[in-house]
Amino acid sequence: MTNNHIFLKGIVLPLSSIHGSSHWRRVERFGLKVAEANGADREVVSLFAYLHDARRVNNDDDPGHGERAVVLLDELIKENIINLTTKQYQQLAKALSIHNQTDARCDDITVQTCWDADRLDLWRCGIIPDPKLMYTSHGKSPEMIEYARELNKENHL
Repeated sequence: MTNNHIFLKGIVLPLSSIHGSSHWRRVERFGLKVAEANGADREVVSLFAYLHDARRVNNDDDPGHGERAVVLLDELIKENIINLTTKQYQQLAKALSIHNQTDARCDDITVQTCWDADRLDLWRCGIIPDPKLMYTSHGKSPEMIEYARELNKENHL
């Protein structure tokens, strides 16, 4: 079984969908920019970007997709495609499992950075990210929200 097969076998939505590969690349870019400012674990942030919506079954309400992303993570670890420390696994599993809950809570800066990175890409849906729903000071900053707006306007990712 190839590495790509494990990742791709459960993808239902087209990679070009609103929750597809362009979104994942922007989430990674936003997350790494926030991580640069706050010291979040860059590996966890990058993995979150590519896994968080990989098991969505629709572009609308899909409350179980975070838990399905954790199942994908476990499969990738079992096949030795991803290697994480215990702490990184705990951070990533937490970030993935409840990333779509607006009332999610966690004091870990890496988990918070993952969540902010995803919310910063709401511009793609015509939604202005609400700083009150962001977790990190850098993620909710007017400069970061404007950066996300500009990147979505350019639509080059």
